[in-house]
Amino acid sequence: MSTVPKTPGERDHGLEPVESHFVEPRVAFQLLEPRKVNNLTLIDGKTFLSTVVSGEIVPPGAPDVGFFHDDARFLSQLELRVGGQRTVVLSASTEKTFASQIELTTGNIALRESYEVPENTIHIRREQLLADEVFFDQISFDNFNLVDVTFEVAMTFDADFVDVFQARGCARERHGQYFRPLVRGNTLTFYYRGLDNVMRQTAIEMSPQPARIEDRTAHWKVQLGPRKRVEIRLAVTPLVEGLKSRAPKKPDFPGSLRMRRAAYAQWERESTRFESSNGVFDQALQTGISDFHALQIPDGDEHIIAAGIPWFATMFGRDAIIAAYQSLSLNPALAQGTLRVLARHQGKEVNDWRDEEPGKILHEYRGGEMTRSGEMPFGPYYGSIDSTPLFLILLGETFNWTGDEQLISDLLPAAYKALDWIANYGDLDGDGFVEYLRRSPKGLANQGWKDSWDANMHRDGVVAQPPIALSEVQGYVYDAKYRMASLLRSFGDAQRADQLKRDAADLAKRFEKAYWMPQRGFYAMALDRDKRPLEVIASNAGHLLFTRIIGKERARTVANRMMQDDMFSGWGWRTMSRDERVFNPLSYHRGSVWPHDNSLIAHGMALNELREPALHCLTTLFQAAMNFRDYRLPELFCGVQRRESDGPVHYPVSCSPQAWASGALFLMVNSVLGIRPSVPRRELNIVNPKLPDWLDYLHIRNLRVGNSRVGLDFTRRGERTFCNVVDIEGDKLLVNVAFRK
Repeated sequence: MSTVPKTPGERDHGLEPVESHFVEPRVAFQLLEPRKVNNLTLIDGKTFLSTVVSGEIVPPGAPDVGFFHDDARFLSQLELRVGGQRTVVLSASTEKTFASQIELTTGNIALRESYEVPENTIHIRREQLLADEVFFDQISFDNFNLVDVTFEVAMTFDADFVDVFQARGCARERHGQYFRPLVRGNTLTFYYRGLDNVMRQTAIEMSPQPARIEDRTAHWKVQLGPRKRVEIRLAVTPLVEGLKSRAPKKPDFPGSLRMRRAAYAQWERESTRFESSNGVFDQALQTGISDFHALQIPDGDEHIIAAGIPWFATMFGRDAIIAAYQSLSLNPALAQGTLRVLARHQGKEVNDWRDEEPGKILHEYRGGEMTRSGEMPFGPYYGSIDSTPLFLILLGETFNWTGDEQLISDLLPAAYKALDWIANYGDLDGDGFVEYLRRSPKGLANQGWKDSWDANMHRDGVVAQPPIALSEVQGYVYDAKYRMASLLRSFGDAQRADQLKRDAADLAKRFEKAYWMPQRGFYAMALDRDKRPLEVIASNAGHLLFTRIIGKERARTVANRMMQDDMFSGWGWRTMSRDERVFNPLSYHRGSVWPHDNSLIAHGMALNELREPALHCLTTLFQAAMNFRDYRLPELFCGVQRRESDGPVHYPVSCSPQAWASGALFLMVNSVLGIRPSVPRRELNIVNPKLPDWLDYLHIRNLRVGNSRVGLDFTRRGERTFCNVVDIEGDKLLVNVAFRK
């Protein structure tokens, strides 16, 4: 393992301080330019590369492109010029989420000798790879002229080392010290010492060695005979003082590519396989499988799922929990690792700066300069009102899928602490509901999943004042207590189990009284500090369906209301009704469509045997996915009403891939097929399976249920869907296929 050389303070000899030349990113997140929907993104956990379709990082310092590592941007400019001109893009494709191949050519190149290289006679193939925190850029040039050609290739680099919060738009009054880049043989290295007193470096190794390097631009003179080829290879390595790097001493493109392919192949072998009558749907699921492989980040001996690219390439409690829940049918190992990692970082003390309390599950964990220097409280930060009950829900559901008694035994102390947090800290005013109130001056004002500043409003446009008790959070708490009652009874704590069951029943009664709006026939979005309900019609109530806090009749009422045109956009459920005065389909949370939100609502509908609306949402979300690169659902898109021949309206700065968007289709498929495991009982129940009318069959193989591997064939004949158990390997498992009214 290589580490950054120690060169603190006055021992930065050999480096010449310079004033920074990068342009400060946007002042406010809301002012960011739209992300380009055809950007190419490569991912290796917390390290990722985002380029325009040509493989370049342009314009320099743009917020949505760059080579990022450990919450900082290590390459903010990468521009290729051939004969002084930009290249022309012919095509671009990606292999999973770790490699891309871009085909380029040139326009007419006028040479000094008055000879012109005609357009479309130089073929340029650009292959980019991300592996072991190293970014490889391999560029080959093929001459299809009938004569020799000579031209210059130039590559311009820059590294602004901005923190990810700066890239998102947080302005800083001060920054650290930049140094003039150093050239050593074939390597150009950028240096920056942050306000956290940590030296960061970007080392760019070039082969063959450039003819010259002027400032930040490397120049090669290329001489090519007819039908001859030449290659230029780059290896870009980010280094952070004090942190071990996974980068090999001698970066090797072919070997690294083989390594990443082998790692992905192993991930595929361990995961569920899907094959249907619709090849595009299969590709959409395959993209999700690839995303879950790429977004895993190591923590100790386990892995947890990073939230998304580009703004959230780190550990997020809520996002990781929901993504793990969605992907239990894909690979329950994701949930097992996620639970262990989050338990390891569970809150230990009362710390107002981090909004931390004993037993609380974290919201976000950053390691960048702004966090390390004390400008931001995110190392870690606990301002999430729902990650703690969701942790308990995931623990209970993971036991259903795995029967992993060792996991439960190891995490029971964390579960008790989480329950104690709900009891001792979650209810701020003693009204029996869990609410949030920010204590950190740099923390989040809103601490549910709709966490933008204006997410929670009254119908007249007045922003709700905290403490705020969100409706879905009460459902999560109910479900957490209900599941823990069952789990603790199984593990010998009948007394606590009985108390939790009584608490859950009491919460359900009080919730119905406080949140049900008879005049609107729906549940309030939240209660504000004065216990006034937020009477807007919003998607929050849809989450109540899977938590069991409401009865069957209320569930049907909620589902019917969700299917009305003001809530259903034609692509999916909006976060807020179109009829509300404060509705805005272009906003982050007040009328947009979030795939993960839809998947949880559809999941709840299916659990309540309301399959038709769940199937309809699965259909429209899949149709939406077909309008995005690699059939990948983004973090969100706009809630503009769908019309004939329309496509979904893209949200300007939506993340993609986003873990809980990538997991949406898996949870919805599992839900409409009625797959409900109970490994402690050695059972797999298939209840009222239903395929959408655009799938004739769906074959599932290597479905991990405890220590068994199950193969299932679902076939649709008219209105009915049949399930055939193909095979069961490993432990004995009783598979029950039930059709209930």
